[in-house]
Amino acid sequence: CSRYQAVALQRQVFVSGRAKTMNEAVLYSIDAIHEAIGQNRQISFRYFDYNVKKEKVFRHGGKVYQVSPVGLLRSDESYYLVALVQGEKRHYRVDRMAQLRVTDQKREPGCDDLDMAAYTRRHFGMFSGQQRQVKLRCPNNLAHVMLDRFGLDTMLIPDGENHFTLTVDVAVSQQFFGWLFGLGPEVEVLEPQDVRQQLAC
Repeated sequence: CSRYQAVALQRQVFVSGRAKTMNEAVLYSIDAIHEAIGQNRQISFRYFDYNVKKEKVFRHGGKVYQVSPVGLLRSDESYYLVALVQGEKRHYRVDRMAQLRVTDQKREPGCDDLDMAAYTRRHFGMFSGQQRQVKLRCPNNLAHVMLDRFGLDTMLIPDGENHFTLTVDVAVSQQFFGWLFGLGPEVEVLEPQDVRQQLAC
């Protein structure tokens, strides 16, 4: 639309309970991804996590990723890029991409054949459960995982040299326990006791 129509379309919408808001860089990245798909081009970017100090840490020493974009998914307040890399399906958090650009190389064959609905069912989706406040103890290398899940405003409290604790509101369900199990044995539920016991069963 024109700049004049854009003014009329602009709305200030506030949604409660979100861990984070979408920043302008994410919108530019989404636009570039759509452009690449429309032009049948690959994209390149650097990918990062957050450490305990909430600093960006680029994966693989700042390696530049080059992938064939297939489509975008939205889950848990975040956008994910689904892409092909040498024939393998992978997904990336759009808000953790930096220096994204559209390249001159064409996308890999098979990008238009991927069933996005089926991919979404396999990789995303949370079920509801009883809302509880849960205290977790985690190793420092999972700081970015916790910040991703619960937002950058989450307080991470050091617990010794190699661990931290955090207290968060969660929907206690089998999916929540499955998520915890997937993070490994070093993630521990400290409180409440009944949730701790359910995890141990």
